[in-house]
Amino acid sequence: MLDRLPERMRRVLYAAGTRADRLRDPDAVVAALDVRPGMVVGDIGPGAGHFTLRLARAVEPDGVVYALDVRRGILEDLRQAADERGITNLRTEFIPRDRLEIPEPVDLLFVSATYHHLPERTAYFARARTDLRPRGRVAILESRRQGVLARWLAIHASSPRQIEREMTDAGYRLVTTHDIVRDYWFGIFEVATA
Repeated sequence: MLDRLPERMRRVLYAAGTRADRLRDPDAVVAALDVRPGMVVGDIGPGAGHFTLRLARAVEPDGVVYALDVRRGILEDLRQAADERGITNLRTEFIPRDRLEIPEPVDLLFVSATYHHLPERTAYFARARTDLRPRGRVAILESRRQGVLARWLAIHASSPRQIEREMTDAGYRLVTTHDIVRDYWFGIFEVATA
């Protein structure tokens, strides 16, 4: 129904990205994250690994990517996909729903289309500060919950204002945003200094 309306009207009524929007240019997203060989990355809620496998390639040969999920099946599928591609630096880690458990501190926590699923996000990310290396960052790519109809139609989305408020309350500051993925908010945070 919304697809038949002019673009300008669609954005007023509903500005929330689709899965196809998020996956359109993953290389640009990974490039914006400025990951380099040797870095350690945690990908919270990696799904099928669309970004995860690219992140693993970007930190090769000495870096590690931890795929962190509450669903063992997702992790098993991702492990198989990495094996098929010869990716040896991906580690899959089952985590509880309410907190991170990462074997080592990371340079980057990446959260793509998962932020809205996390419980008590402010407390979750406040605890996650201990999982970051010095100068570690948190990158959040999340469908926007904007527009008149978004409250009802965008159940898998978050308001950028809400994300910024929750992350600030968790002890972070927004470093930058990127306008790479249509109808998605993409922000990078670092731990706020006193």
